Amino acid sequence: MIRVPNLSSDDVDEFIADYFPTAGPTLLIGNLGFSADVLYFPECMGKLPNVDMCFLHERRPAVPAAITQLASERERQLRDLAKCPVKVADVAILAEDGAPVGGRNACTQVHQWLSAKAYTDVVVDATGMSRCTAFPIIKLLYQLSRKTEVRVHLLVADNNLSFSNIESVSNDRGDWMHGFAADSETDDFAEALKLWVVQLSEKAGTSLQTMFRELDSPEEVCPVLPFPATKPRRADELLFEHREYWQREWIESPLNFIRAHESDPMDVFHSIVRLHAARMEALVGSGLMSQTILSPVGRRLPGIGMLLAALSYELPIFYLETVGYDVQGDLVPGARGTPTQRWHFRVDKLASTHD
Repeated sequence: MIRVPNLSSDDVDEFIADYFPTAGPTLLIGNLGFSADVLYFPECMGKLPNVDMCFLHERRPAVPAAITQLASERERQLRDLAKCPVKVADVAILAEDGAPVGGRNACTQVHQWLSAKAYTDVVVDATGMSRCTAFPIIKLLYQLSRKTEVRVHLLVADNNLSFSNIESVSNDRGDWMHGFAADSETDDFAEALKLWVVQLSEKAGTSLQTMFRELDSPEEVCPVLPFPATKPRRADELLFEHREYWQREWIESPLNFIRAHESDPMDVFHSIVRLHAARMEALVGSGLMSQTILSPVGRRLPGIGMLLAALSYELPIFYLETVGYDVQGDLVPGARGTPTQRWHFRVDKLASTHD
């Protein structure tokens, strides 16, 4: 059984208050985001003298001025929270030809921060990070923890109230996430029976179909539906919205759907683990090879469950990069407070099937 040490809700706050004041030199890595939730963990840790805080500023070509202005306001607020000077580094998400380079650029920047000082603990606050930067950074630190004694913490906060008037604009081509390509370039991978585990999200139909076709129509598709969810009928509405794809294109029945808690990454993680292990076992002795491919789309917390599964089983992640955002109406920053969901994971304690 794969072990993922984790805490949630008030236990996270208690852990931060008890552990970090007496920890060694600690680096917190975050991101300038739109939600006020990005301020929560830095506010909990920013006044500690042993904590350095560094933040990424993800740069995309198609970002409205309202979002850029809000990011500048977040930077000012974060600097006010910290006891020591705060470092902010720009990270280009796309190359000039449109290729996704955010993960590689983010890892290069993190390596520079780590080289400047010896840290006993590194904290990644993924609350405001895109997957394209958060996942590769976690993979980098996970691999580092295998060679050193550094302790790696993943923090993530989310809120039931989100920016409903902001829609992400995705790239028109898919790619393997930096650090999560696995053996995708090998003949064995090409010949394997592919199981595509994809998270469903509102208004993501075009992105879903783009990924399906670029993966050369996987033999099996297991869409992830949010259940339970804050909005009780959300899973049913997603089934109806994307019925054209799963009924006509993917040719899947509702029995193939994974129903996992919208706000519990561990529910998604355990669902993927059970599915992957059962499929591998079923093909033993058949001469056939199996490959599970993950695609996080939409809400943040289910995507964290996919990340943990990818780290544990060295699974590839295929995705469409976000190239910009559309804002409908006024962008209201939102009030600061305690996020509805708070999670902590000890990434360095994650047990891999390859250990």
